[in-house]
Amino acid sequence: MKYTANILIALAAAATFTACGNAAVQAPDTSSAPVSSTISSAAASEIAQPLSAENPLAGAASMPESKIAVADAAIYRGVVEDFAVNDKGQTVLMMRRAVGSRFSPRMNFALTENTAYSFEESSIGNGAFLEVYYSAGTTQSDSTTPIETEAIAINDLGLEDLVNYNGTLVEVSPDPDKEGAGQLLLDPIDPNGMQYVFNYDSSTQFYLDFDALKPGVQLNVLHSAASTRSLPPQSAAFEIAPYTAPSADELPLPIPDTFGSDASAGENPTV
Repeated sequence: MKYTANILIALAAAATFTACGNAAVQAPDTSSAPVSSTISSAAASEIAQPLSAENPLAGAASMPESKIAVADAAIYRGVVEDFAVNDKGQTVLMMRRAVGSRFSPRMNFALTENTAYSFEESSIGNGAFLEVYYSAGTTQSDSTTPIETEAIAINDLGLEDLVNYNGTLVEVSPDPDKEGAGQLLLDPIDPNGMQYVFNYDSSTQFYLDFDALKPGVQLNVLHSAASTRSLPPQSAAFEIAPYTAPSADELPLPIPDTFGSDASAGENPTV
């Protein structure tokens, strides 16, 4: 890969993208068919719905309707640490995985004219927390040396700290009135974090056996950015997986304050 410090080249490459920013892709399934290239119109824009303090399980685990989903593609969630331009002249997002997640420590994603976005792609900057769909034929690696592949579609997940939580399970409280629903009380792994309650239901994806949810197990939770004002706060859990401790050589790089800065001054480039 040929890297360059001149972000203007990356900006020029990004300017060639076609207007696919608001396209949505067919809902994912679990078949082994080739990656779908069919793109349909986008769903309604996401409207954050705070959970009710009286009924915190209502609408607990529905993902935002505006998200793009790609059938039979692989998923990576992580933070943009830097940009590059490859030998094809494509802008490349250099990313590290969400803290505590099961993904490869680092991966690079080339943006092409066919890459679809659920948001305005020009807003991507260092520190952006993204969900990237890419070819399922690409093998993720446990190595910290990143592999590069082309991004099929990208969703903006907001701020990592608001939707990605790592904690130690304290208590499981099934809902007696709703099968497959309940609450998980977690203590934070981060010493600066806070205790949280996560609501789950039949739409929450578990990447471990439910019977394995015992006090003391460490979990990584992808959840809604909306929370109650209660103490501890409550939020809807979208995905629950075993916690993966980061190794010393994959600790997050320092991320500068990117948004609202002047990219022309050579700081905090955006696509």
